[in-house]
Parts: sequence; C-alpha cells; structure tokens
Amino acid sequence: MIKCVCLVVESNDYLLLVQARNREKYYFAGGKIDANESHREALKREVQEELQIDLPESSFVYLQTVVGEAYPQKNMQTELNCYCTTININWDSIVPAQEITDMQWIHKSERHKIAPAVLTWIDAQPKQYGTINIVPYEDALISDIKQFNITEEDRKFTKTPEENIDLATKDEERHPTLVYNGDKECVGFFTLHKGQGVAPYANNKSAIFFRSFSIDSNYRGYGYGKQVIQSLPNYLRQYFPDVNEIYLTVNTDNEIAQKLYQQCCYQNVGTSQLEGRPVYVLKRDL
Repeated sequence: MIKCVCLVVESNDYLLLVQARNREKYYFAGGKIDANESHREALKREVQEELQIDLPESSFVYLQTVVGEAYPQKNMQTELNCYCTTININWDSIVPAQEITDMQWIHKSERHKIAPAVLTWIDAQPKQYGTINIVPYEDALISDIKQFNITEEDRKFTKTPEENIDLATKDEERHPTLVYNGDKECVGFFTLHKGQGVAPYANNKSAIFFRSFSIDSNYRGYGYGKQVIQSLPNYLRQYFPDVNEIYLTVNTDNEIAQKLYQQCCYQNVGTSQLEGRPVYVLKRDL
C-alpha cells in the first residue's frame, strides 16, 4: 500500500489536476508521505515542491480517505488522504515546478484522462442531482415556503424560512433567498443580511452576513448544500456587486456545517455569541 496525501481543488464539476513527467494520466497535486511526516507536513512539502506555493498547514482541511489503484505503479494500491485549503488562490497564475509537465482543469466526466485513484475519489462523492437556481424571495413565492420542511434538530441552529421572511418585512437590510433545483422545487433557503446584520462581526460596510441557511429535509443527501455554498459568490456578484466579504456563523457543536464551509474556502476568524449560543465566525473574501 502506497500512502499518499493530496490537495483537492474543485470548481463545479472540474478538478485541478497535474501531469508529472509527461505521463498519460492526471492526478491531484501531492505525493507520498515520508517516514515520520504528518499528513499536513507532507502536503505542505508536496505542494511547495510541485506547485511552488507555500501554504500554511493550518489551512488544510481533511476531506476523506479513499483506496484505489496506484498509478503509474502496476498491481498496487494507494491510500489517498484528501485535503482542501481554505486559502483563496488564483490558480491560473500558478507556475508549477519543472517535474510537473502540465496542469489542467479537467471535467470529472473526462475519465480517460484521470488516474485511477482520483476516479475512486470521484465515485465516492455524493451524487448531485442537476443544477440549482438561487433567486431573491418575493411574495409570489410564499406557497413554496409554506411547503418547506426542516427538522426539530434544525431548529436548534436556525429559524424557519417563514420566521426569516417575517423578520425581513421589518428590516430592509435582510434579503430572504430561495434555492430551486432543476425541477423547480424549492430545496433551500437562506437570508443575506447587510448593515446591522453583519456589524457585530465586521467593520467592513461592504460585507454581508449569510444566515439561516437550511436545505429542505426531503432533499438532503443530494449535494444541494455544497452547491449553494459554491454558487453563493457568483450570486452575490450579480445581485450585490458592492459586497466584497461574506461572513457567517456556525454553532460550535455543528461539526458537519463547519466542515462544509471550510471545504468552500471559509476561514475561522473568531468566536462569538448568537442568540445565546457559542458560535464560530467564518469569513470568505470575494
């Protein structure tokens, strides 16, 4: 078994993959873990050697481990320990080291180009069912909200969409927002809060607070949550072009949400209290 560590860089259905020494297949940036190295130490070293960028170990977020066919070795398996980074990087500006003969954004469907263990990682990901459409709330959409389902457990962490919409009628800085799937079913909801909403967490008047995010309990497990987080920057550029930072809070005991946001380049910038609950404050630049 060859034990490796790798950096997963994903944009929609494209992966940033590298080609070493003109080999046929492309792989995640990374490589073998040396003796007495931690995963993060090995990843920092490999990324520096291959991509010539120095990333702090604290920026690496563990995703998962998969075992697949090694490449280019024959009749061997590799354990691929996968991480992402919370650092925002202009990947198009990166000049790889000499041993990396090519670096490309490759669509997940181009399987003939991709090394076997990376294909194993792709196949292990939750399936996403079509595209999403994020739209500002308007009164004509209230019937969709009345059919929206959240669990009692959800209510520990967030208000219902109807409660959020009611608050927005009294606060023009709140912007309720709906998420629809390809079948025009309302699958998600969140509120964008400017001004006084984000003021407790940022001095920046061009920041916005992302809050009360929920996915309808009937539509979980299809990847909609991650799609929303990944699509949010483009939505903000379209509807709120003056915004340059996103802030959000996540309950300190909500580990699933913490991991999701870290995977999508949010950085922990402190702790606070929200409605009497301890929360982490996370931020992403636009």
